[in-house]
Amino acid sequence: MGIGVGYVGVTLHELRRDVLAGTVYVGILAALALLVTELVVQLGFAEPLEGFLSFAPGGQAEMTVLGIIAGADLGFIVVHHLLRVLLVVAGAPLAARMIGLKLKGPR
Repeated sequence: MGIGVGYVGVTLHELRRDVLAGTVYVGILAALALLVTELVVQLGFAEPLEGFLSFAPGGQAEMTVLGIIAGADLGFIVVHHLLRVLLVVAGAPLAARMIGLKLKGPR
């Protein structure tokens, strides 16, 4: 109930806009994942299934479960997702600084 209360007053227009934006964002991420997967497979670094699950948008746990179900190389998938998290955590402040955003530090 506590989570639902946060949505009180949301209009249908806002809901449509946010769902559409989320759908477009997922489509862009899936297209990028397919592009990187194709590159990795063509270079011979991974099989198509492992390549896609390694670069697909989604959580590490979810991709690992899909890898278990599909019989993919779990080590390859997990290492790539951990590397992605590390790059985002380390790279986001650097990217923000490069484009001139002021980030608030710890209080």
